[in-house]
Amino acid sequence: MGFALPGPGGLCATPGEFWHAISTGTSYVENDGVFFGTVRTEVSDVKARFPELPKRALNYYSPVQFYGLISLSEACTDAGLDFRAGDLREAAVLAARDGGDCWSTPYLDIMNAKRDQVTKEEINELGTRLALNGLPMDVASVQVSVVGSTGPSFTVSNGCTSSAVVLGLAHRMIANGELDVAVVTGADCFGIDFIQHYAGLIDRYNELNALEGGTLDAMEDSALAMTQLMRPYDKTSPGSNMGNGSITLVLESREHAERRGAPGYARMTAQSTRRSPQRSVFAIDRQGAGMVLAARQAMAAAGIDAEQIDYVNGGAEGDPVFHETESNIMHSLFGDRASSMPVTVQEACFGHHGGPLGNLGVAASALMLQRDEVCPTAGCREPADECDFDPVPGTAVRPMRVDHALSLNYTVGMVSSAILLTKV
Repeated sequence: MGFALPGPGGLCATPGEFWHAISTGTSYVENDGVFFGTVRTEVSDVKARFPELPKRALNYYSPVQFYGLISLSEACTDAGLDFRAGDLREAAVLAARDGGDCWSTPYLDIMNAKRDQVTKEEINELGTRLALNGLPMDVASVQVSVVGSTGPSFTVSNGCTSSAVVLGLAHRMIANGELDVAVVTGADCFGIDFIQHYAGLIDRYNELNALEGGTLDAMEDSALAMTQLMRPYDKTSPGSNMGNGSITLVLESREHAERRGAPGYARMTAQSTRRSPQRSVFAIDRQGAGMVLAARQAMAAAGIDAEQIDYVNGGAEGDPVFHETESNIMHSLFGDRASSMPVTVQEACFGHHGGPLGNLGVAASALMLQRDEVCPTAGCREPADECDFDPVPGTAVRPMRVDHALSLNYTVGMVSSAILLTKV
């Protein structure tokens, strides 16, 4: 696993740095009173990891491609895979994207270029930037060209479940014998100016709505928090902080891992994607029917009973509406055990960053499985009354045996993903 997330000095890159953040609930999203997770994007960070890339080429890359290259390099180093020696020649190189803030820039640059004033070199640069940065496959196209793979390469965009869905596709391809190794990167880059302006519009909406005596629907009571730390499962949760970043995970068949003596962190045994049966694109199903279906199918595919699940990495990101939703999901899945089930999330360490979220939950859960320690819910001090489960508040890990874990994600329309992980 490798990372390009907010961290000390602007970058959390290694599994050790990631574990330090999530095991202590340390947040890296506050910058001069603005709560938005930013990642250092210096050419030197990429150049140090990819000295063969010409600086001229790097000048064309967008920040999200820098994130993807950094997390890719760190994941390969952590896995002991040398793509320069051909270790990823036949690997799948897959990406997950959600936010499209950076995709519009190359289109606007072309639209604003004056035909009678632009130079030949400028036209070439405009076209190059459009090809590299104007499509959802921006991260995967750069990564696959760097590693020189002939394997499958594609991008999935499915909101906050994007990388979880890609992990499921990679798992199925490996299980079917189509390939031995898959490199899966979730990456996103949001414009802080855009996010701040939108947060202001939401505040204005709520002001006008209150003046009219209106009530909030399920989506309207979610909020972007720009001046306070997000606190999932906490009584004082103000909403979610957005953040940028990238997480790369390497999946490989057991046989391939054993041949090269790579122990791995955990086994991914199943993934399922389902949706709640509602006729709305926006409304949140507070019963979480789609998530329950996905989790039950993942457990059935792996031959694991709900009684064997020791830990759940939740899908909440700070919006109070999800406290009740996740409580209902846990009670549907675990019955009387739900009240004592450890359910934690680590988004407050880095911000809610869309495409990487599935990888975040799997990376965190895999490390907990390996270490037999459950990380706290970052930012949670006093659990909300609606949370009828154990969110492990505080800033310390809880030692406990973890053999099986569920990692949950859901997105707009209540499209839900469940991934089942098992101790190696």
